[in-house]
Amino acid sequence: MWHRPRSGSGTRLIARGHRRIAFINSTESAPSTAGRLHGYKEALKKGGIRFDPKLVLKSFPEQEGGYLAAGRILSLKDVRTAVFCYNDRVAMGLYDRLKEAGIKIPDDMAVVGFDDQEVIAAHLRPALTTIALPHYDLGALGVRRLLDRAGTGSTAPGVQRVFCPPVVRDST
Repeated sequence: MWHRPRSGSGTRLIARGHRRIAFINSTESAPSTAGRLHGYKEALKKGGIRFDPKLVLKSFPEQEGGYLAAGRILSLKDVRTAVFCYNDRVAMGLYDRLKEAGIKIPDDMAVVGFDDQEVIAAHLRPALTTIALPHYDLGALGVRRLLDRAGTGSTAPGVQRVFCPPVVRDST
């Protein structure tokens, strides 16, 4: 199963005037890594922004990965005003490094996460704008697909897209 937002916080960043949006993606070989990169590129394209591979960094999908990637983002010579993070844990590490550098969120840099891990996203300061991963819907869809396959005997692979709604908070 591959999931990505149909329209989410990437378009929100573009609508708010951001044109140099960095993306911290995962180092893991997973459908979500490819899907989130695709969604990032799609949002840029729809916003009339040229994709710049220098703004895509790969990092471990944990807090420490976000912290380390933030150092690389801060060393970029081109001005960047927003960062889209692979997940909320990466965003948490980014927050830590930006705070150390005296960069204010969202005044100096807007940040968007992914997953809506409320224990993280709602409690960061400022609260993190993120994209919700609808766990219940994904589980229900998976069970329905398994039951359909059991009934038909089909083993054909398939892709089902699931809407991942943006959760707007204070980091944008």
